[in-house]
Amino acid sequence: MIRSLLQVGMTVPELEVGRVFYELFGLETRVSGDDLLFHCEGSAQELLRLMPGARKKLSYVSLGTNAAGMDALIATLERRGVALAESPFGPMAGIWFRDPHGDWLNVQVAEPQPSNAPVPAEINAPGRYRRMGTRACNPSSQQKRARPRRMGHLIKFSPDVDKSVAFYTEVLGMKVSDRAGDVLAFLRGSAGGDHHIVAFAHSTHTGLHHLSFEVGDIDEIEIGAQTLLRAGYKDGFGLGRHVGGSNYFHYIRDPWNSLVEYFWDIDVIPEDDSDWEALNVTPQELTAVWAATPPPPEFPMNFEDRE
Repeated sequence: MIRSLLQVGMTVPELEVGRVFYELFGLETRVSGDDLLFHCEGSAQELLRLMPGARKKLSYVSLGTNAAGMDALIATLERRGVALAESPFGPMAGIWFRDPHGDWLNVQVAEPQPSNAPVPAEINAPGRYRRMGTRACNPSSQQKRARPRRMGHLIKFSPDVDKSVAFYTEVLGMKVSDRAGDVLAFLRGSAGGDHHIVAFAHSTHTGLHHLSFEVGDIDEIEIGAQTLLRAGYKDGFGLGRHVGGSNYFHYIRDPWNSLVEYFWDIDVIPEDDSDWEALNVTPQELTAVWAATPPPPEFPMNFEDRE
């Protein structure tokens, strides 16, 4: 049923603080009433919505399906006794309901717009020298900036990872790609695609661990991260490469202590996933093949206030 991640809505106490951060991160902004909507350069798809409120909160997650998937989802929700609701956040397409821990979900018949993909760079490798007679880096490389192409995934905190996984797989039709017992679980869409579009990390209460945006290469990951660090934002974790998803990463703390990730080169799992073997190992074994520094103690912490 669920095939894609469309948009994330967050309530924040200071919209202008959020605008400055996310524009420096590399997104573009549009004002809509009292809210700010963010999209990637060259794309009209609005990926992130910041709404004014007294405290920072992950307010909703919007997911995409096709027409057949919507029919199947509505039937499953009715059979499971999950009530549909009017939109709690103003006019917005699709259906609304809560997950087992009270978090709002919106599902629409929609596919993400294609990303503004860069032309792949020629990369030299042992015995394979494609880039002959040209430099990979030159003085103009110093002007390069991070240009997010799309929002790839989010990790949510859950007080019961098993219960969250059961709902998102049995009701929403998503699939587990990898997990670490009842501490961490990565879920992909029902038709395959990115290794995960939603994941769950254990905490005492719900909240946002991180949002993740794809960039064009490993240089953009670190150029983006260093730009934010020079501006005074706090380092989160990175540079490194994950095991769960295999992507290169660097996390930066946003103004409210959640994380935002630049990523590149994530695993893609086909709809026919018969050859994919999901891991179930320790969180440490999924975290990184290598990293410039160990994850700091606060990396798995939930900084959102409990309701």
